[in-house]
Amino acid sequence: INRRVHGGFNCVFSFSSPMKLLSIVLYKWQEDAPLALASGFELSSFSFFQRKVVREHLTFASRTICGRTHPGQRSTVTLENNIGQCHVYVPPSGIACAAITDNEYPQRVVFSMMAELVRLFCEQHPPRTFDGASADLALDFPPLQDYLARYQNPMEADKLMKVQKDLDEVRDIVTKSIDQVLARGETLDSLMQKSNDLSSVSVDFYRRAKKTNQCCQLY
Repeated sequence: INRRVHGGFNCVFSFSSPMKLLSIVLYKWQEDAPLALASGFELSSFSFFQRKVVREHLTFASRTICGRTHPGQRSTVTLENNIGQCHVYVPPSGIACAAITDNEYPQRVVFSMMAELVRLFCEQHPPRTFDGASADLALDFPPLQDYLARYQNPMEADKLMKVQKDLDEVRDIVTKSIDQVLARGETLDSLMQKSNDLSSVSVDFYRRAKKTNQCCQLY
């Protein structure tokens, strides 16, 4: 099932040019709290001083949305104010992949990339290497950085992968607001307060940006 979720998932970063792939994270899926197994970030378009905050917010968004995507589902959550999209693929194996791109990035290509990364990861890391994990890991997985670099140009990557054009048709899309993504009584602010992915600096940064309505002008 493909599920495209549109709505107000607020954050404090934005993209200055099209076709960006900012992050890929592979998770051991658990509802609400998936554990990161391997991750990669491409933040060269941000200044050195912004990268820590941006990385924390990317990590927070990826983990939150992954934990709300159930096994057997593919989700695309559109972040507020055209900030970008978080794509999540959770196959029945329980090894999930989340990628954050700009809004122009082809959905067909990013899901093909994630499916291939999950396949390669499962080949290189049998479940016994992480079954007992209770916290995030940083497993050695060289293809992740390779794909992060290769897929910065989705059109060239698409040619290499020979993705069939008919996959461009995305079916069974369910459109939801952020209120439907969050559990009853939840707010984004309350999730940020409880998250271990965000430092107090990042939370304060988000609040100041939200208060002055500058979420899309700060980067």
